[in-house]
Amino acid sequence: MNPEYRRDIRILFGDANSGMRQLYRQALSGAGFTGLREFDSLSGFSDLLAVARPDLLLLDAALPGGDACAALRAMRHGRLGNNPFLPAILTTWEASQNMVRAAVDSGADDLLVKPLNTRTLIERIEALATARKPFVVTADYIGPDRRKSIDRGGSEIPLIDAPNILRAKLLGEPIDAAQNQQALAAAQEQVQSLRLRQSAFRIAFVAQQVVPAYRKGMVEQATRALLTDLIESVEEIARRVADTELAHIGKICDPLLLTARHIAAGSLLLGATAEGRKQLDLLQTLSEAVLAFFNPGKQANALAQEVALAVERYRARMAARAAAAAAAAATPDEAPPG
Repeated sequence: MNPEYRRDIRILFGDANSGMRQLYRQALSGAGFTGLREFDSLSGFSDLLAVARPDLLLLDAALPGGDACAALRAMRHGRLGNNPFLPAILTTWEASQNMVRAAVDSGADDLLVKPLNTRTLIERIEALATARKPFVVTADYIGPDRRKSIDRGGSEIPLIDAPNILRAKLLGEPIDAAQNQQALAAAQEQVQSLRLRQSAFRIAFVAQQVVPAYRKGMVEQATRALLTDLIESVEEIARRVADTELAHIGKICDPLLLTARHIAAGSLLLGATAEGRKQLDLLQTLSEAVLAFFNPGKQANALAQEVALAVERYRARMAARAAAAAAAAATPDEAPPG
């Protein structure tokens, strides 16, 4: 990469510590980046994004005025700013497990632990131009695909080549504003479509577990939490299709939402009554209908197999976690030898 191209990059960086902001400015300007803008709080962050129109965001996780990880997550989900694909690096002094998990869930491209090494910072920025991970969209996550190839298995979740003007600028490629806007709009439309499909799959996935539990009268806290998850997924679909050509899916979502809320507010022994069993059957049927609506090219039995496999994998993961937690909680005397 020609260092001269760095002058065209707009970088927005935020840190509450003035000394850290000065370090950023010195390191970045020393490397040839001149389009720099700093801030010290998340207050007014949305307006700042619109005004600065950055090509890269550096954001400290401990910024006052809000939750930095939540703000970044909102940006990825299109609720903040006008570019959900903006390359973003989080920084932190605390590399705890919770902090790393929050950073990953936010959709950040990278997490750097302070104190920062200037060379590492520049290398990470250039890596976002040359080797940025494609985006993945699930029911509750939008951001870089961090799965290892072995973890993907036979996953059918498609990947998105996120628009990245940072790459074009650092490589000195010609910039066409109209084409960039079209690419951004196309990627956002792809995210919208994938998000709807994933939410629909999540609904069927949850129903596959909730309905049998209620029928057997084996409703635990985890089951009720899953039902809440289903309700939120239905609400998510309803919000996303409102005032679009897909608004007619409301004919399925409305009764599904009503049924799910009725079950959530009702007795834990719904499966013991005829009316309760009718509600559970309706929840199952409507969930399958939503899934079929957003997967018109797939047969019902193929969709059912996908849901069943996802449930099987989920239960296996939960069982493994429970076993690991039990092993960790065991005293030395209780732990198995070897």
